Amino acid sequence: MTQHHNREDARDNRCDPAFAERQRIKEMLRRKHLALRDAIDKTDNVEFASKIRTDLRAFKPFSESECVSFYISVRSEVPTHIGILQSLEKGRITAVPKVCGNEIRLFQIKNMAVDLAPGSFGILEPRDHCPEIPIDAPTCHVVPGVVFDMGGNRIGYGKGFYDHYLRKISKNSTTIGLAFDCQIIDKFDAEPTDEPVDYLVSPSLGVFKTTKQPRVPVVGMN
Repeated sequence: MTQHHNREDARDNRCDPAFAERQRIKEMLRRKHLALRDAIDKTDNVEFASKIRTDLRAFKPFSESECVSFYISVRSEVPTHIGILQSLEKGRITAVPKVCGNEIRLFQIKNMAVDLAPGSFGILEPRDHCPEIPIDAPTCHVVPGVVFDMGGNRIGYGKGFYDHYLRKISKNSTTIGLAFDCQIIDKFDAEPTDEPVDYLVSPSLGVFKTTKQPRVPVVGMN
């Protein structure tokens, strides 16, 4: 089958009633769990975030990785600013994402005050002088999400930035989702273009390996 035909199939899939129903359910889950996350008490948020951070630091695939990437947390997301600072203090190669057109790319930072500035959607992003991290560099990626299931599938904000990026990373990289307990459910139906994470970290479950299943490559969607 040609690459052109695969693109056509991907577009046709969006007209499929079953696909539309899965998307409707995803949007419902997104709204529900955003509200649950937003409703976490500020004191609990600090306590839960500290527990997640402690468990993450003790996790060898993270602590022993020479290169780590973090999302820049906003609103009620699991906070990452302290984790970024700790990584920088240890002298590790530390990267954060920048929206470039319709995709994200990772750039190394060495000082949050100097290297970051408000960017897309008002979120802090690396300044132009920051060097890019090659997408195939072995990296431990700390990944955001609104909803995760036990298979590591994630629902984000609907732009697909992380799915697109994670689809192309090195096989020697590790992906870790950070979530409050209210963000983790048993299962939801994922799409072939969705990229699950290898591990999840939550306050009550600690770090655990997901039941991630390998995805069938989607030709023409890179």
